[in-house]
Amino acid sequence: MAAALSERLGKSLQPQFETIDRAKFGGDLALKFPELLSDGGPKVFIQKHLPWIVEVLQGPAFAATFSNVQTKGMYINVTLADRWFVDSAQVVAELGDRFATSDAQRDRTLVIDYSSPNVAKQLHAGHIRSTIIGHVLSNLHEACGAQVYRLNHVNDFGGFGFMLEGYRRFAEHFPKAMRENAILLEIYKIRRVLERVTADEAELGRLDASSQEVLRQYFPGARDVAALRAAYAEYVAASDTRFRALEAGDAGEVELWSQMVAWSLRDFDRFYDSLRIHLDLLLGESFYVQAGNQLVDESIQRGTALVYGPAEASRDTAEVEAALARGDIAEAECEAQKQAIQKDLGAVVVPLTQGQRYVVRRADGQSIYATRDLGAIRLRCELFEPTDMSYVVGQEQRVHFSRLFEAARVLSLASAERPRFRHIHFGFYVDARTGRKLSSRDTVANVMQLLDAAVAHFRAKSEDRGMTAQELELTAQQLAVGSLVFNDLKQDVTGSVDIDSQEIEATIAGFERSGGAYVVYSACRARSILRKAAVELRPIPSDASVQLEPQEYSLLLQIQQIPERVKAAADKQDPTLLVRHLLDLANAYNSYYARVPVISNGVADPLRMLFTKAVEQSLTNALRICHIECPDKI
Repeated sequence: MAAALSERLGKSLQPQFETIDRAKFGGDLALKFPELLSDGGPKVFIQKHLPWIVEVLQGPAFAATFSNVQTKGMYINVTLADRWFVDSAQVVAELGDRFATSDAQRDRTLVIDYSSPNVAKQLHAGHIRSTIIGHVLSNLHEACGAQVYRLNHVNDFGGFGFMLEGYRRFAEHFPKAMRENAILLEIYKIRRVLERVTADEAELGRLDASSQEVLRQYFPGARDVAALRAAYAEYVAASDTRFRALEAGDAGEVELWSQMVAWSLRDFDRFYDSLRIHLDLLLGESFYVQAGNQLVDESIQRGTALVYGPAEASRDTAEVEAALARGDIAEAECEAQKQAIQKDLGAVVVPLTQGQRYVVRRADGQSIYATRDLGAIRLRCELFEPTDMSYVVGQEQRVHFSRLFEAARVLSLASAERPRFRHIHFGFYVDARTGRKLSSRDTVANVMQLLDAAVAHFRAKSEDRGMTAQELELTAQQLAVGSLVFNDLKQDVTGSVDIDSQEIEATIAGFERSGGAYVVYSACRARSILRKAAVELRPIPSDASVQLEPQEYSLLLQIQQIPERVKAAADKQDPTLLVRHLLDLANAYNSYYARVPVISNGVADPLRMLFTKAVEQSLTNALRICHIECPDKI
């Protein structure tokens, strides 16, 4: 249509369309022409353009495509020919696994950073949602022809001095049977308890029994807050010394650090294996230290970064006090900014807009997250030459990434156009009963427990289906993971996801109600019909007389929209645009299947078999993009 209409007009013209209900509106597509409407409005469009557009669409070039063209005011409704629907289903069957893919993003290269767990810490809701959302977004871009690099940016460096010092300091206190990664979690707990108590004296009286036991076991001589503060200060100083030695490449520190990282990664693998998700590259923050420090040094030489000294601090303090005097900020904000100014003295900073600064190295010369994040951007640009760089990270990191992206442009790591930075943030898992965000420990424990329970649930439902033990286990795992993933993707990415931490069966039932298993069952039902018919699908002859059922028009149109939904979901970084369409298609097929027999008296209708194959292929392909596999048997 675009080619024919552009040729007639003498310039490029791209019609817009939306599908409509044939029974209600007497057509399948409503055409709109915003470009032509801007030339004088509806009245001029109807008089000047509508006649020649209708003439082209009713011409011989579209005789086999449209069975009817009619105008509705400034709109044009077209009815697609029955043969067009048959041919469209035939194309889906012929494309096979390639249907739903395109080359719409063939000129794009994306680095997508997601999952990103912290060594020596618990996985939490952010890591789970980041893993699911990041992986599916990667699939969507790949389905549109983009080159995608999936990166797992593991925090294996920042704050590690505490782990190295804690292991050496407290090793004799750890039970002999304690698992390696559990030791790391215990050290992290020691640090967190000390931080809380030394920051607020009142915390000492509010500690739970487990935290009180930490203080008794590891700091038996510290009986009050003053003693704990002294112990913590000494611990921090020793930890900083350890970290400096690690950063300098001390053999002993590097060896212990390597062992600890391996302990955590082995623990993380259970989580990735359960979700059946594995990323292309797992690179720790440590990989980027050298590149980050080199970048900071070069930036100081170029003048794009500077050591924040007394002159800069005096200037910024005066500006903050002037803002307070004008009433632009409150007293508390003024004091906070002045404290930040004093804290940044001696550090290396990148000046940002509106008088802001971005600290990229500590005053004592230690690298920080910002150092390594900027080093990562530089290396990724050099290695992958990306057009886009996306970070699938929780919403609490919005300020950090905004400042990181601005600093990257100031340091000439990126231009306004390339790479295009994107922070894709998301909501949390929350307790279905209270609405509160689940804690780090509870979230992962519950999700792993939920996955195990969901596998058992679907295994029990499939036990009497004549499968081997291996087939039964694979089917149960595919349905369990598919239900969890579908439930997550169906939600607004920025919204929360409910998990009933007390009634696992209730949450599993909620997974099923969200529709993932239903869509999978629909695809498998179509596959079962094809298997039962046991006939080879053959093309419908071009001269064959065909007459479609009313439901088949909308069903086949929904199938034809899948590639566009994949593209829209990738462009807008929103999997719900595809997932909800698959639910609609599954509903349409199940309604069709219930009313229109595909096999009657043991004889398969060739046309309906073709349509069934188109449904099966389109659902299977689109679900696979969403990281949901359809079992061979169900």
